[in-house]
Amino acid sequence: MSTNCVRVGIAGLGKMGMTRARELERHPDALLAAGYDPNPEAFAVQYPNVAIKERVEDLIHSDIDAVFVCTPNRFTPEIVVSALDAGKHVFCEKPPGRTLSDIKNIIAAEKRNPGLKLTFGFNHRYHGGIQEAKRIVDSGRLGDILWLRGIYGKSGSTDFESQWRSKKELVGAGILLDQGIHMLDLFRFFMGDFVEVKSMVSTAFWNIDVEDNAFA
Repeated sequence: MSTNCVRVGIAGLGKMGMTRARELERHPDALLAAGYDPNPEAFAVQYPNVAIKERVEDLIHSDIDAVFVCTPNRFTPEIVVSALDAGKHVFCEKPPGRTLSDIKNIIAAEKRNPGLKLTFGFNHRYHGGIQEAKRIVDSGRLGDILWLRGIYGKSGSTDFESQWRSKKELVGAGILLDQGIHMLDLFRFFMGDFVEVKSMVSTAFWNIDVEDNAFA
């Protein structure tokens, strides 16, 4: 491990928090120093040397350089803003927030702290096939790209209706915000910002209060 390693704290020690912890363990220039979760027991067993904080505020203001935000959507914007204003670099799972107001608050915090890094988990644009496709598009070999078509599907377990991802007050929206946002990111990656958007969402299968199908 490098002597100048980045000390990282993870807010949210569930599925994605554990995933990030495993990757941080493998990184030669990172040290997982602290974590926060209201139910940290399983994480603490697997990572006994990581300091578990009682409050997310304690994590943010601890001796770390960066915060990984792996919480449900409802809590994401406040943690991101607080971490930036506390002088921490931030990596955050997508989506950045549930509302336009959430996003504006995050942008304002980023502008207040220009020396800090803020990134979000739009990882698909870094896949090898996507990178090669981007090189081909940018080279002009295909001429002008007139339209793109993308399909993104995600299965749900039998208990999906009781999971936090199906609760509007926690997530803000359904499959479009949860997974379709990856496809929107790829469209912007290849073609730039949208000029006009036409879309339709519906709840066609699950008995939930967010959409489970989206077309745009």
